[in-house]
Amino acid sequence: MHGGDGHYRPVSRPYVQRFSYRYTEHVFDKLQIIDIALGEFERLLGSGQVIEEAPGGLFVAKELVLVVEWLRPLHVVVAVDESRRQETLVTVYEPYPTEWSDGFRRRR
Repeated sequence: MHGGDGHYRPVSRPYVQRFSYRYTEHVFDKLQIIDIALGEFERLLGSGQVIEEAPGGLFVAKELVLVVEWLRPLHVVVAVDESRRQETLVTVYEPYPTEWSDGFRRRR
């Protein structure tokens, strides 16, 4: 998600968890680096806003969720698989201010 993929389109809507979560190892590594507990992260994600979305393949869509209720803004990439009824948390990161504007909602 870091590099301005033209397939993503801006949206603005509350993030709503529809299916059970699946986590990549990368997410666990990033949460440890960011120093946030999994429970707190899940709670914060529930108050996040989807700021971009893109089709990710057959039955899968990707959403970029902005979480601002924490110490620093976070972006979370969520792959939603309708057919498996599952949401995969792909990565979480602190967005670079030089790459984002409008409160980390829009790419520069």
